[in-house]
Amino acid sequence: MLAFPQITALCAGLLGLISFVLAFHVGSYRGKTKISLSHGGNQEMLVRIRKHGNFTEYVPLALILLGLLEMSGGAGNTAIWVLGGMLIIGRITHPMGLVADNIGHPMRAVGALLTMLMTLVCSGWLIYNYVATM
Repeated sequence: MLAFPQITALCAGLLGLISFVLAFHVGSYRGKTKISLSHGGNQEMLVRIRKHGNFTEYVPLALILLGLLEMSGGAGNTAIWVLGGMLIIGRITHPMGLVADNIGHPMRAVGALLTMLMTLVCSGWLIYNYVATM
């Protein structure tokens, strides 16, 4: 209980690399287009900003939930690997499917579903573990 969350740490490292790639896509496009702030009415810039923004909106909480679940000992390593894998795959596929002209792109749906399902399962598991120890 409360051991160092090694699986979560690896997931965080991999997700950090994904975040870097998404941020680089925004920053490099800013340099290319000379758009200093916001999206400047440029649709491609807006999409790149939202890909990175969506990532930063969901990943921190998901990692906290995963780390708490791992440290609590309330789930086995296999479950933590599966949940962490869901988050990583979800955060890779979502930006691949986030395009301006297709809200129904399957990669976007898969990424959102995996991220939401992982978050829901971790949340529910943590709540269940708390109630079970009362």
